[in-house]
Amino acid sequence: MIEEPFRWMEAISTRHSYVREKLFKGQPVIGVPYNEGAVILSFSPQPGKIFEIYDRIALGGLGHPADIERLRMTLLDMAHAEGFTRSSQDVTIGRLLQFGLAPALKQNFEEIQRAPYLIKILLAEINYDGNAEFFRVNYDGYWDKFRQGTVIAGDNKVSERIQKAIESTDFMSLNLDKSIQSALRIWEEGRKKHEVDEGASLSIEENDNVEEELEGTPVSLREAFESWNLEVAVLNINTGRKSLYRELSESEIFVLKSEVIQ
Repeated sequence: MIEEPFRWMEAISTRHSYVREKLFKGQPVIGVPYNEGAVILSFSPQPGKIFEIYDRIALGGLGHPADIERLRMTLLDMAHAEGFTRSSQDVTIGRLLQFGLAPALKQNFEEIQRAPYLIKILLAEINYDGNAEFFRVNYDGYWDKFRQGTVIAGDNKVSERIQKAIESTDFMSLNLDKSIQSALRIWEEGRKKHEVDEGASLSIEENDNVEEELEGTPVSLREAFESWNLEVAVLNINTGRKSLYRELSESEIFVLKSEVIQ
């Protein structure tokens, strides 16, 4: 009996390692504000990373497509049930996380006989004061809130570099085009290989393993546009519609590509 808590802790540690390994190749999803709302964007080999959840809420997911879809449907059902039984103004990310998704994720992760969710989630919202808010949700139910923007990525070092760049950029002073362009350039900087001093603590074998994991993965914006799909969703407070969500069209992304690739 005395050993049981230690076995459980060891199992939880193993699950953390397992999920992080599975998510390592996950490409960054970036959420930032701009002077009329919020933007979520990401590159991926196939579309299906960014979605509308409710009138003022957008989701970006990283991980197993089936898990992203399951949690997307969970959030959709919760949001519409909340809007129907209470009011649309009660449908906020804070409520959806605190009273629904976060406890469910935590319970799933700590029940070691069940397969954990292979996922990280970024949520963006325009609150009823007209301000953009961003939430980063981990596979174990832990979540953080940001106002300047945030990022989810499989590689924690990439995530840290992009987060620092986001926090040092005044996105609120930029229009939509400039905000997206800045976010894409931050994506590119974050994807670049580690400098020699950053990798100095890794052994030769560990560096080889990392390079093997990332082999064939686009690093520059030019490579990403050639190999992957860019998804961009916008929450605009000046749409004149109840729903603030829209996705950039193929023609808009084509123009954007010409602007960021010289």
